Amino acid sequence: MDMQPISLKTERLALAGFHNGIVSGRPIIALHGWLDNAASYSPLASQLNVDRPFYAMELPGHGLSEHRPSSCSYQLLENIVDVAALVAAIAPDGGPVTLVGHSLGGIICSLYAAASPERVDKLLLLDSLGPMTDEVESVLPQLRKAMRKAELFRSSKLVVYPSIEMAAKVRMSGVGKVSVDAAKLLVERGLKAVEGGYQWTSDPRLMEPSFLRFSEEQVQAIFNGIECPVCLVCGDKGYYADYSALRARLSYIKTLEKHLVQGGHHFHMDGDVSATVEIMNAFF
Repeated sequence: MDMQPISLKTERLALAGFHNGIVSGRPIIALHGWLDNAASYSPLASQLNVDRPFYAMELPGHGLSEHRPSSCSYQLLENIVDVAALVAAIAPDGGPVTLVGHSLGGIICSLYAAASPERVDKLLLLDSLGPMTDEVESVLPQLRKAMRKAELFRSSKLVVYPSIEMAAKVRMSGVGKVSVDAAKLLVERGLKAVEGGYQWTSDPRLMEPSFLRFSEEQVQAIFNGIECPVCLVCGDKGYYADYSALRARLSYIKTLEKHLVQGGHHFHMDGDVSATVEIMNAFF
């Protein structure tokens, strides 16, 4: 697909990303992982064979999307409403869309699919299987940790990198280590020129801890509410390579197909991309 930059003004925020230019048919919306951006879908998009609208969009505070106002936060559940606004902007007729999500993007897509089942016809998850959970005894320490950060009423300062190459090197060893080629894709869209070098475009508040996490029982209830077919694709060196350790969570989903491909957490960028494309084309 030939993907072109796009910016969509939703009822919440202006969100940036890429679009394949097709306007008819049921839309596919792809969301990236934490601190990544829409360029993470470029390797897949170059090989995907779809004849309907495909959008790779950036979550608030990521890439070139608008940041939240200072009076708002980036707590997980806020993103569900952003997806609702995005879906409404892309499919104003109220019809369903197909959702694709990597990592955090997959978590958000899962929550939205459960909350608004009539708006999602299919859900494809890339190395993503629901939110982090806490036991009861961890709830208060997590709350206090987040509150201590919030009470500072200021964000961490962004690092200034002397060169794009240096920023790419740092990203290679960041969350979900990536290859040099994948890092270059991410920093090309994720950096801005400032005095003395380059800074990430992402909002530093994205690094702030969650106030509250779900319990496993709550995740089960949410996943039980996903009514559409779900396709899970994981990297054999990713976070979810061991299906046996996730048997309980996999059992929460009513209609599930799962696949294992070569690669780490970002296998859709620098793993066996062709295998992932084949799975996606068949699922779509």
